[in-house]
Amino acid sequence: MAADVSVVLICATPEHVVGAGCCGSITQYAFSSGERKSMPGRNRQQLDVGVLHRAVRQFFSTSVDERKRVDVVVVDPRNQLYLAPKLMRDVLRYRPGWRAGLRTLFQHFPLPAAVVNGTVVCSPRRLPDPDQLCHVVAERLASPKCPVSAG
Repeated sequence: MAADVSVVLICATPEHVVGAGCCGSITQYAFSSGERKSMPGRNRQQLDVGVLHRAVRQFFSTSVDERKRVDVVVVDPRNQLYLAPKLMRDVLRYRPGWRAGLRTLFQHFPLPAAVVNGTVVCSPRRLPDPDQLCHVVAERLASPKCPVSAG
């Protein structure tokens, strides 16, 4: 069963910045030098994405109408084998409009990003706060427009 609202949170991990990936791993201690974190911006982004994920999951887990579902995923932008088809399915299913759809399909947005029903809902280089994201998701749930069935 497809979700009524699809939320995709796209966040670059510290490995994205330093070039490590599937061939090597970086421990949690690799980015600290004594007590000082060497990449506080990336760590902050990961925490912010986690807060958004948790807020949406908690707020919409006890939905009044059990038939309405919210699907929340966190994706690394390097995982194009999952991300590109997921964004394409969302654009084709929810029909956000040609401009928003093209922006999403070509991934023409800065990281980190939040995409709801195929539409980017974040400002440049800044994720929405949890209240804003939950408000957008609630609006999508309340809208009478049904998504096109994806066959």
